[in-house]
Amino acid sequence: AGEEAIVMRNILLAELCDHHIHCQHVSTGGSVRLIREARARGIKISGEVCPHHIALTDDAIQNFDTNYKVNPPLRSQKDVDALLEAVADGTLAVLCSDHAPHADFEKEVEFDLAPFGMIGLETELGLFINLLVHKHRAIDITRLIAMYTVEPARLLRIDAGTLSAGARADVTLIDPELEWTVKIDQFHSASRNSPFDGWQLKGRAVRTIVGGKTVWKL
Repeated sequence: AGEEAIVMRNILLAELCDHHIHCQHVSTGGSVRLIREARARGIKISGEVCPHHIALTDDAIQNFDTNYKVNPPLRSQKDVDALLEAVADGTLAVLCSDHAPHADFEKEVEFDLAPFGMIGLETELGLFINLLVHKHRAIDITRLIAMYTVEPARLLRIDAGTLSAGARADVTLIDPELEWTVKIDQFHSASRNSPFDGWQLKGRAVRTIVGGKTVWKL
């Protein structure tokens, strides 16, 4: 109920001030319902979803592996289903990573003492394509790309996220059918706090272009 209380408070503030508000890391069905109802009333509100909140449930923390300790916490399957529905109907329009790298020594402690967060940048695209496009068919690949590009650009009111003539050539090329295995020992990040080691995913970035120049390729 804690998350829903904050979402409800923010909805009231957005309505009172007639201003847009964006809800980060939405993780519960209750929050989804509040956001959907507020949007239906014309309140300027948007939200985003993290990959781990649709890939995992709270069953994962039964062995007290600190790599599963995140904030907001992992939720029930009912909440996961609500998030998938919210992505499908546009209630949640942005995909995010909640990238939170930690050193091994920080996570190798008792569950209560460990910091919140998991590394997300190197697995989020594969997880989202695998889960939202291939497995659950909540959206197609075109919509997924929009949730990474034009949707956040629109919310931030910045001129980005398109391939239009004259736009800055910041581009990520992806192969939505490429199958690969997550191997944390091959991450570019110095951190390894991921619970997805060994997962088989379908969909991956293969080249990154910044300012018209290739800065990374698979």
